[in-house]
Order: sequence, then C-alpha cells, then structure tokens
Amino acid sequence: MMFLFFFIFISVPLVEIYLFIIVGKFIGSLETILLVILTAIIGGFLIKREGIKTLNYLKLSGITEPQNLIKALRDGLFIVLSGIFLITPGFATDLFGFILFLKPIRDFIVKFVLKKIKFSELSEFNEYE
Repeated sequence: MMFLFFFIFISVPLVEIYLFIIVGKFIGSLETILLVILTAIIGGFLIKREGIKTLNYLKLSGITEPQNLIKALRDGLFIVLSGIFLITPGFATDLFGFILFLKPIRDFIVKFVLKKIKFSELSEFNEYE
C-alpha cells in the first residue's frame, strides 16, 4: 500500500509536467499557463455552485431521513474531491476532477464501491465458516 502512494506521489507530477510540455508546444507557454489558471477558476466556480446546491438540498429535505443525509454527504464528498483535483494545477488532475464532478460517474463509483464492500464482507464471512 505504501508503494502505491509513493508511485502516485511521484507519477502524478511527472505526468503533469509532461502534459504541460506537450500542450505548451502545441498552443504556446503563455496560453498553457492561462489555460491552467482558467480551469482552476472554472473548477472553483463549479465547486462553489454545486456545494451550495448540495447544502440547499440538505436544508430543504431535512435530515430526518437518513437516506437524504447519506445522499447529501456522498455528493458533498465527491464535490470536495472534485474541487481538490480541479484546483490542483495540471491537465490530468483537471480531467479527473471534471470526471468526478459528473453525477452519473459518481453514482457508478458509489455502486462499484458498495458492491466491493458487500463482496468483501461475504468473503470474510465465508472464511470463518
């Protein structure tokens, strides 16, 4: 697990630097810098808008039903993660942030993770028999 974090920690900046060079050659260095700044501004705007929408949904629906609370917390978590990726300078992180920002992708990830958790619980249960 430690190796995975080390690999990500090293590879993400290298991929971003490579993409900066490629995009800079294609559109120019000043335009590349402006594009990175623009994506950060757009990302900040989208995160603010979606965060406010999620908070309003939570206020209007109330926290009397656990399903509403879980949905709002889940959406809030993905919005925060998306915001971190969008504000981080780079094209790969921006792409990942915009992908996480899309609701169908978020729903797919949640379903996938829940299936993995349920499967792992069942496999642990079978080991003890």
